[in-house]
Amino acid sequence: MPLTQPAVAFNFLVTMWDCQGPGFFGIDAAGAGGWGVASRVASGLVNMASQLLLGAFSEVSGLNVELEIEAFSAGGMNAAPMKFVKAGKHPNLVLKRGVTFNTDIWDWHQQVLYGQDPMIRKSGVILLLERGSLVNKAGQGSGFDLLAQLTRPPIAAWFFERGLPERLTGPQLEAKSSAIAIEQLEISHEGLTRVSLAAIPGMS
Repeated sequence: MPLTQPAVAFNFLVTMWDCQGPGFFGIDAAGAGGWGVASRVASGLVNMASQLLLGAFSEVSGLNVELEIEAFSAGGMNAAPMKFVKAGKHPNLVLKRGVTFNTDIWDWHQQVLYGQDPMIRKSGVILLLERGSLVNKAGQGSGFDLLAQLTRPPIAAWFFERGLPERLTGPQLEAKSSAIAIEQLEISHEGLTRVSLAAIPGMS
């Protein structure tokens, strides 16, 4: 039955993995020895499980894409300027979560800042989930099955690629406050796309 109600904004999952090169799992044709797409994705799945960063984030913003438009006033065209596309613009993704013992995003920032080459970039998927429950298909197929990690069916997905941790912000601490301590990660990336769920391994 088709979806008749818009999804609520609080059911979502953020997944990131180490990425070197373009493409969904960061494996280009040269790096994969000239394999086909299916083989490259399968190879990415094998490596993905050990590199996965599943973030229990409480807020995601920056799911925006823009085009930089240049106006040109041509001679004799007084009604309106001509418009041309210069480049795409991708604002930073901003992810927030409560502070726990988990230091994974800080470890990533430290590796990029002080680590040896190659610096670790991460690609990832933000999944928006439906309200209803999901019949878990864990154990089906091979490799890493992202669907097995979900308790609700996904209805929308955004894919970002080759991200770097541009900024980390720690919590504001105050003795008089009982608010949850929040840390924030800003990811500068090279592209954001809303993708079909069928394009994500484990979703079809």
